[in-house]
Amino acid sequence: MAILCVSRFRHEYRFSLAIMFFTGLYTGSIDALIDDFVLKAFLWASALVIALIIVSYEFIVMPTPPRAFLQASLFGVFSTMLFLGTHHLVWLSISVMVGREIGDVLWLAPNIYVDTVLYTFAMFIFFSLSLLYVFYTSLCSED
Repeated sequence: MAILCVSRFRHEYRFSLAIMFFTGLYTGSIDALIDDFVLKAFLWASALVIALIIVSYEFIVMPTPPRAFLQASLFGVFSTMLFLGTHHLVWLSISVMVGREIGDVLWLAPNIYVDTVLYTFAMFIFFSLSLLYVFYTSLCSED
C-alpha cells in the first residue's frame, strides 16, 4: 500500500467533501424543480452559506496537516469539481425525469452557451475525478 501512497494524506477533509456533494444534490434539485428565480436564489444562497460555514469550521478545528497548502489547494479544486459535477448531473437528470425539454445548447450565463453533450461529459469527468480523489485519499489514510 505504501507504494501507491507516495505522500500520506492523513487529513482528507472527507466530511467537507460530503457536505459539498450534498450541497450539489440540493442545488441541482432546486434548479430543476423551482422556476421562481428569487426563491431559487434564496435557497441557493442559504445552501452555499451553510455549506461554507461547515467547511470553514472543519478547517478551523482540524489540526494543521503536513503540506497544509497542498492539501487545502487539492481540497479546493476537488470540492469545487464535486459540487459542480453533482449539481449539473442532478439538474440534468431531474429535468429529464420531470419532462423538461433539454436542448442541444445549454444557457449558462448571459452570452455563454455550451453544447449539452460536451458539457454533460465535462461534468461527468469532474464528478469522476472527485470520486477518484476521495478513493485515493481513503487508500492513503493512516487511520
